[in-house]
Amino acid sequence: MSINKNLASKKAFTLVELLVVISIIAVLVTIVIIAINPQTLIRNTNDTKKRTELNQVKTSLQLYFNDNQAYPASADLADLTPTYMKQDPTNLGYTVEYESDGDTYVAGVVLENPSSDDGDTETKCANDATTVSFDLTAVNYVICPD
Repeated sequence: MSINKNLASKKAFTLVELLVVISIIAVLVTIVIIAINPQTLIRNTNDTKKRTELNQVKTSLQLYFNDNQAYPASADLADLTPTYMKQDPTNLGYTVEYESDGDTYVAGVVLENPSSDDGDTETKCANDATTVSFDLTAVNYVICPD
């Protein structure tokens, strides 16, 4: 009988208690995932990367202009490497639309989750877009000389 007393005196969780705890944890995890929304965070991160890289292209274009008194031709955006940029702007993993007549340029990218500030860039660069052959509405973040 002493064996039965030892078994009866041990405390353990019941199956129902374990299932309740697991279900509460599952609900909390679901709420956290919905609140974080990882897909939106990933899109915003990718857009920030595109904006930053396009602004690096802008800086490189200004340096190129200072040395050559003209912007590179539309097909020659790759000429910025390695002197003005480390990475080839035509090899960024997305398409950079670029047009130049030598005196001015317009470049743009398509963002996945654009903000209202991104739309303002198109308005700001509209004067430089007179010689652009690509559709400015096809891109939603645009750079041009200031």
